[in-house]
Amino acid sequence: MMKRTTSRLIMAILILSVVGADLVQAKPVSRQRVTTWAMREGWDHGNAGDSFAAEFIMTAKDLVQHLKTLPSTELKGFKIETLIGAIETTTVRSEPVLYYEDGREVEGINKPEQKLILINRRMWRENRVETETLHRYTFVLHEYLWIMGIDDTQYKVSAPIVALLPVKNYDPSKWWNPLNPVNYLTLNLIYNSGGCSLEGASFNLAKTEEMVMVETKGDCGDDYRKVVIAKSSLTAPPSSNARGTFHRYQVAVLDRDGNNLGQLTYEPEWGRCLGPQTGACASSGKMLVGGVEIIFWLRP
Repeated sequence: MMKRTTSRLIMAILILSVVGADLVQAKPVSRQRVTTWAMREGWDHGNAGDSFAAEFIMTAKDLVQHLKTLPSTELKGFKIETLIGAIETTTVRSEPVLYYEDGREVEGINKPEQKLILINRRMWRENRVETETLHRYTFVLHEYLWIMGIDDTQYKVSAPIVALLPVKNYDPSKWWNPLNPVNYLTLNLIYNSGGCSLEGASFNLAKTEEMVMVETKGDCGDDYRKVVIAKSSLTAPPSSNARGTFHRYQVAVLDRDGNNLGQLTYEPEWGRCLGPQTGACASSGKMLVGGVEIIFWLRP
C-alpha cells in the first residue's frame, strides 16, 4: 500500500502543471553620462529587454547581495534600498555597438531623466570574461549611481566600494542559467526525539529535471518522514522581458505509511542568488511542511 500511494504522489507531482507568472513592468517616463573604455583604466524585473540587458540586471541584483555585507558607512552616502528601487524602475537596453555624440565608442550611456541605461553589446561580451568580474560590478554600479543622481565621475564612488567586496573571478555563463539557481536543500525535523535524523538534498544546476527522495534515518518511530522533491525547468515567458530558464520545486512530505502530510510549490526569486564566490546564499527563509523545516540554498 505504501509503495502504491507513494508512486501516485510522485506521479502527481511530476505532472502538476506550472505556469510562469507575468512580471509587472514599469514604463520609463537631460543629463546623460557615458562610460568609456578609457574610464575602465582609471528578477525581479528591472525591464530587461534582451539577454544582454538581463545579464546587466542580474549582475546588479547580485551586487546588491554583496553590498549588504558592508557597513552602511562604506556606501558613500547612498542606501541599498535606493539602489534596489533604481534596479526595479530603470529600463535597460542593449545596442550592437554604442557611440557617444562625439563619435567615441562607449560601454554605456545613462539617461537619468528617462530612467534609461543603454549598454554596448560588443563591450559587454568582453566584460563577461571571467577575469573582468570586478569591472563588471563596477561598471554596473556606476551606471545605476548616475540614475540615482549620484555623481560617479571617473568611478570615484563605485570603484572604492567594489574594491571592498570579497568578490572572486567567476564565469557568469555558469551561474546565470538558470535565473534562480538552487543546488541544495537543508532538511530538518521540527520535532525530534533525538535518535532520528534527516539529511539535506542536493541538485545539479546543469539538469533541467530532477527527482530527489530523502528519508529519515535512525530510531524515528512516528517522527519518520520521507521528503520527495521534484525540480522542473521552464523558459522565462516573453512577458517577463528576460531570456533564459528558471527552476521550480514541488515538495511533498510523507509519513511511514505513505500518507501525504503536506506539500508546497516554490519558485526561487530570480537573481537573488547568482555568484558562488561569497559562500552559500539562502534563497528562502525557513519553510515548514509536514513536520519538516526546509531552506533552499545556492552553495559553491
